[in-house]
Amino acid sequence: MVRSGYAAVSSRRVAASVGINAPLLHYYFPTIDDLFVAVMRRRANQYVERMAAALASPEPLRAWWELASDAGGAGLFVEAIAAANHRPALRIEVGKVARDLRQLQMQTLTSLLDEYGLDPDEFPPALVAAALQGLAFGLVSDQMAGYETAHAEAAAGMAKLIARLEQQRARRLSARGRIPARRTSARP
Repeated sequence: MVRSGYAAVSSRRVAASVGINAPLLHYYFPTIDDLFVAVMRRRANQYVERMAAALASPEPLRAWWELASDAGGAGLFVEAIAAANHRPALRIEVGKVARDLRQLQMQTLTSLLDEYGLDPDEFPPALVAAALQGLAFGLVSDQMAGYETAHAEAAAGMAKLIARLEQQRARRLSARGRIPARRTSARP
């Protein structure tokens, strides 16, 4: 899906790429939609785990941004969302994943916004979550499509904003007697 787009996925191509014949693939996945849903579920579970780890990391916004804006990891979701526009079963699955991720993000932000010095009445968790995740998705989409939409400049600007917020959070936690743990890796 990522290499050639969802429209290029066929049971014959999938079977050939994994070294089996198409009837065997159809034994496990009667339709290509069944295969799409299975792939989405598997990757979504992995992504939700990675998102939870990012949000629990010493620098949650930075880890979240790095995960969400990684074209390698988010590329499948870009294609899955495009395919979901034409495949009802996949649309339902993508909707579940989006809802679960947003709930996780908003729950975490509810307790974190104060640490960043952000007033949740002025910057509600839903706004922060939609802005961060939406910008990352838009940048990855444009990058994958090869559009020159100044995505590098937008990503650099977001990285600066997040660095400022993470520094502010570290100062606030330090002032409260809570020292944030140091990051040991760029990825959760």
